[in-house]
Amino acid sequence: MTTFSGGYFTPDYFFRKENEKKSLRKAGSLCGLALLGYVLIQNILALGIQAAGLWDKYTTDNFFQSGADIFLTFAGVLLPFMLINKLMKKHTGAGETLVFDRKVGKGTFLFAVVTGVGLCMEANLISSVFITFMNGLGFTLTSPEVPMPEGIQGMLLSFVRVVVVAAMAEELSLRGYVMGNLKKYGDSFAIGASAVLFAIMHGNLIQSPFALIAGFGIGYFTVKTGTLWTGILIHGLNNFISLALSYIMEISGEETGALITALCIYILGTAGIVGTVIFVIRSRKNPLSDGDSVLSLGEKISGFFFNIPMIVAFLLMLYITSNYITFGR
Repeated sequence: MTTFSGGYFTPDYFFRKENEKKSLRKAGSLCGLALLGYVLIQNILALGIQAAGLWDKYTTDNFFQSGADIFLTFAGVLLPFMLINKLMKKHTGAGETLVFDRKVGKGTFLFAVVTGVGLCMEANLISSVFITFMNGLGFTLTSPEVPMPEGIQGMLLSFVRVVVVAAMAEELSLRGYVMGNLKKYGDSFAIGASAVLFAIMHGNLIQSPFALIAGFGIGYFTVKTGTLWTGILIHGLNNFISLALSYIMEISGEETGALITALCIYILGTAGIVGTVIFVIRSRKNPLSDGDSVLSLGEKISGFFFNIPMIVAFLLMLYITSNYITFGR
């Protein structure tokens, strides 16, 4: 496309650029509202549990907590992004955002999933280094405590909550609705924007750095395979491994559990890095799409993130994050 005429932008190019900026600002505002809805719904439901006199049970009974969290995840995470999806499509002109039926080679799909899980393990390692670094500066980072489930029923419900529900709800929301609607502005931007929202949603500095790195990896492999099943499986398997390692730590003791966890993370993390390099090299003939946007990267970032709803949502999530940081203790 010719963008200059005699050294100047053409009128068509100028109006197209302004329309894209306007559309992207609206998409960013809608995502900001979805983040605010995520916080609002979860707090309303938490207040409902308190009003019913069940808060102590929620904080001490893992079986009850897992059941409540399944509902909280669907209502608090999936619902807000599902509601803004149609409006985002209207402004971005996106097609189908939730793609499950694209045919991809079984070998490529399996390699992407296994490599993606390994990359998540590497993200865990990097996150651990970040936590250690912050501790060295005098900051103590914490995250919401979840009691270990008791009994077979508790374990199964915890599995459903963490491995199935959380993975599906978060992938449908972030990689489906958000990333799917933003692909018009380029695959790289769509992957990055969804990863940033994925990170900030976690609301604490133990999980957020991991979520940012994992979000980039999951987004990349989802785009490259063209099916949302890739992201759901990577996310679910990562959560399954984390849950299994927590059980091992509980059963085998801290030292043995820590050793097993470290070996798992190092082995799978190394495999993830090597696999990603191989995957990128093999995919050179089919690079990420730049989309058909005429906006620069800076204009995309500015339009999507620098709007009132998104800024308010970020400030709120940063406030929530600050509650899990202490200094000098």
